[in-house]
Amino acid sequence: MPRIHDRFCVPMVSMLLAASTPVIARQYPYALFELPPLDGQLLGASANEINESGVLVGSAAQGSGLHPTMWSDLAVTDLGPLGGDAWSAAQAINNAGDAVGWSGRSGTHHKALLWIQGQKIELGTLGGDVSEAQGINDAGQIVGWSEDSPGGYAYGFLWENGQMRALPGLVQPGGMAYAINSSGEIVGTAYPEFPRDRVAVVWRNEQIVELPTLDGHTTVAFSINDLGQIVGHSKLGEYYHAVAWVNDEIFDLHPRGVPRHSAAFGINNNSEVVGYFGHAPLDQQAFIWDQVKGMRLLDKLVPPRLAERWSIYQAYDINDAGQIAAYGAVPNRPLTLYAFLVNPVYPSLDLAPPSPGRAGTSNMITISNVTPGATVQFFYSRHGGGTRIPGCDLQQNALQLDNPTVIGTATANQNGIATITRPVPLIARGQTILFQAVVQNECAISQLVVHRFE
Repeated sequence: MPRIHDRFCVPMVSMLLAASTPVIARQYPYALFELPPLDGQLLGASANEINESGVLVGSAAQGSGLHPTMWSDLAVTDLGPLGGDAWSAAQAINNAGDAVGWSGRSGTHHKALLWIQGQKIELGTLGGDVSEAQGINDAGQIVGWSEDSPGGYAYGFLWENGQMRALPGLVQPGGMAYAINSSGEIVGTAYPEFPRDRVAVVWRNEQIVELPTLDGHTTVAFSINDLGQIVGHSKLGEYYHAVAWVNDEIFDLHPRGVPRHSAAFGINNNSEVVGYFGHAPLDQQAFIWDQVKGMRLLDKLVPPRLAERWSIYQAYDINDAGQIAAYGAVPNRPLTLYAFLVNPVYPSLDLAPPSPGRAGTSNMITISNVTPGATVQFFYSRHGGGTRIPGCDLQQNALQLDNPTVIGTATANQNGIATITRPVPLIARGQTILFQAVVQNECAISQLVVHRFE
């Protein structure tokens, strides 16, 4: 079967030239932020999409239902359902902050909805009782699906200039649209000739194009970037595989010979792909895929909780800054779903492990590659996670510690080295502690150091 090759790349020259500051190797390249629920409720939340400013949308539990939700600068906002209805979700957001999704009384009566500048606009249907908006671009074009009559066929739609119109289908009636890029290319799924399963499609200039499959069975296209690269999944034997389409040619992103399901839900303009890998809903793991490293599980790339572990079930979207919208569970609460922001970090300071690394004596911590004369703050925590650096945007950097405690501060010498010495109590013997350091006014951080005291 075809595999991804170097045609699925973007030019790397500008990225390499931008790396003028030395970057320290990262064992854990992301911080993980639990996005706050609505009104402190812990019944569940999901982050579905993220725009280029790092604003996320999704849904969160409210009362006995779900409300459309936005997270901006780690603060949560209830976008509000339509007419007080209890079941709603925001599915997509553009760079102007306009969000789309659906709201309704039940699974059989809900309508596509646009949240724009504090207003809620019902988009209507193609004639049925149900419609859902799934994607929006910066031009305000909205795509999704709608019944053509009560209980009838579902058709993909394009909504623009206040009007909803059906997108053309294939041989059989029906289809669904899931995403639209800046050029107006739309992706989703439609139905070919009977008895074949539904197939992934792209709509260009009002024309529908069927995308190839891995073995002729079900395929769905979930996302498209501004380069026209498309991702989704395609069935191969018993399992669905995460796939990409480049120039309408299919490529399998799934690890060879691994008998599990996978699906790709999001792709950015750097050709980074996110999705899930696994089986049952609570036996899934979110992944990120790129051309160099292939598929990597996000659980392995976020800082550890030591005796506990994160469970990031699915990753839905990734922006060009590499920030990822996801959902999953936190330690000790496996059935309570949380919305997550998985945020890349960029360490440029080199932090050494405590020396001599033993409890019951004084230990020295040394950091290098610091601007001479800069003030360094040293932190520790028992748990990894994510903490904002005061005065720094999350797209600049973030700490990878949960509730960090300040150890102390030191000034870097003319060689860019700073040290502190602190006693470590004997009770710390056998315990693992996480360390990180920050130069706050530069938004510069060290790599995360995980150390077990002897």
